[in-house]
Amino acid sequence: MTETTFTLVAEHMSLEQIIDAAEGLIQLANHPTRPKTAPPLPVDEIQALLERAIELNDWQIIEDDDDRNEQQKLIDNATDSDTVLVRDPTGTPELQEIGILELLQRYPCRGSEARWSPDDAIALLETKARWLDAALESWEADGEAIANESDLIEAKAVVLVVPEQTGQPLRTDLLDVLIPVES
Repeated sequence: MTETTFTLVAEHMSLEQIIDAAEGLIQLANHPTRPKTAPPLPVDEIQALLERAIELNDWQIIEDDDDRNEQQKLIDNATDSDTVLVRDPTGTPELQEIGILELLQRYPCRGSEARWSPDDAIALLETKARWLDAALESWEADGEAIANESDLIEAKAVVLVVPEQTGQPLRTDLLDVLIPVES
């Protein structure tokens, strides 16, 4: 199924409904009473849709179970190389921590729905990597000295901000955070 088809289906059905419908279509395609003259169902495409819906549903469950406050998400993400923070006023919660691949699926940087360019996406990831490296270097190089003085390391959290207006481009914010040094 194309990305456009998935987006259109997702606008009108919940992930659970999409999963149920895809499972039902796969069962129907393989059912022994299905007439041989019936048009074939695109089972491979339906299976791909099912897998994508299950994956997104799993991520949604993880996000719903995330009870960290916003400040804790900023602190945790400043030293996490696998996820990106996204502030999207249409999401629940508004500040979400998502994987890089999911980021590019939710917020494509190509095509008619793109609100940022591939160069912008690369710049976001490079900025995240640069600040992550700086935080880890501070932690390793000055950890003992800093721990003895204040028990905190200064760092930056990189956040992709989705404006409320649909046509507005995405932007990157840098937020100051203090990371506690673990003894």
